[in-house]
Amino acid sequence: MRIPVIAIVPLFAFLLAFSALAQQPPEKLNEEVAAVEVRPGVTIKYLGLAGSEPPKAAVVLLAGGKGALKLNSSGAIGSDLGANFLIRTRGRFAREGLYIAALDAASDKQDGMNGAYRLSLEHAREIGQVIADLKNRVGAPVWLVGTSAGTISTAGAATRLAAQNQFPRPHGIVLTSATTQLDGAGYCGKSVYDASLSAFTGPVLLVSHQDDACPCSPGIAAIGATLLVRFAGSSVKEHKIFTGGAAPLSGPCDARAQHGFFGIENDVVKTIADWIKSH
Repeated sequence: MRIPVIAIVPLFAFLLAFSALAQQPPEKLNEEVAAVEVRPGVTIKYLGLAGSEPPKAAVVLLAGGKGALKLNSSGAIGSDLGANFLIRTRGRFAREGLYIAALDAASDKQDGMNGAYRLSLEHAREIGQVIADLKNRVGAPVWLVGTSAGTISTAGAATRLAAQNQFPRPHGIVLTSATTQLDGAGYCGKSVYDASLSAFTGPVLLVSHQDDACPCSPGIAAIGATLLVRFAGSSVKEHKIFTGGAAPLSGPCDARAQHGFFGIENDVVKTIADWIKSH
């Protein structure tokens, strides 16, 4: 029995169209390097990324480690923080409809920041001036998203800015692999508890990995519950815990391990982006 050609063509055309759609490259992002003068003769740079649609929010990404990306004028990252969870996924965040500002350390802190500086008023004012710049540039709510040691900057800046009127404060914050514990050897240095967490009144999202083996940032539910209690003034707060991923290719406190959500980046980014857009 001969099958009528007309019965085959619509299905064949659909499969061709679906295949072409699946092979389309990801949306090309608009990229820029901006510099904000934060003190006389001192600037702080960020690498800005956005898609073609107006962004729902602007998000400042605060990397862990020493926090210095060493950005050049073309946007190249000159330090090993290119592998940091937030920095390596910056394009994925932008494709979720957000304007992304991957923040470098200030020009006089290119050797890196310790925990004390991340908690300082000076650093909070730097971040406040970046928030002001983004509000003018993007015209959308500005969030701070930090990971690992970057959560110390996030918590410190958010709480200090909430207590003054000189610079704008962030609309909300996200703490991923938050530095909540201090170890006996002093490796972890400072923690988010060194900030006055109750001063912040905006939305707070905690994101952790159940099996994070870094002693500074255990990801279990009890740790998150204790931290959220300290955000007593927050309007809304939640803890998201992830599991699974790829086998670690780095140390437990480094980027390519559960601490950096290695192997589950897409799920984590989408969860964070959706939460930001809904709050």
